[in-house]
Amino acid sequence: AMGIIGAMLVYPFFQFTSRIDDSLDTFPCHGISGFFGTMLTGCFAMDGGLFYGGGFKLLLVQFVASMAVAAYAAFMSTIIFLFIKFVMRTRVHKDWEDAGLDEFVHGEAAYTHSPTKSYPKNQSEQSDELSGTETSQSA
Repeated sequence: AMGIIGAMLVYPFFQFTSRIDDSLDTFPCHGISGFFGTMLTGCFAMDGGLFYGGGFKLLLVQFVASMAVAAYAAFMSTIIFLFIKFVMRTRVHKDWEDAGLDEFVHGEAAYTHSPTKSYPKNQSEQSDELSGTETSQSA
């Protein structure tokens, strides 16, 4: 039951966070799912859970623990990010990102079905577009 309820609660967050720069959906997958799983444990635990006569005590403990973990994770992630930002770039060039990193870095397009974006056919074509040069082929 917890899995079914959890999936129904978490799925909308995957749709909501599609405008956030989280290409792997790590926040809804781990953050939101972890929170709801922890809260549902406070409801379904046979020893002290809300649905087994334990009242709201365990649910409150689970909530406080979830908030403590979220605060710790946010703090440590900020520290790690700032350290990394200090020693190296944290973003790729805007032109590279707009052109599509899969093609530029790996030499292949991952999402060729996009109706709003066109992808170059090969890596050299994309490199030429980014550098502003054109290649000429002689006959």
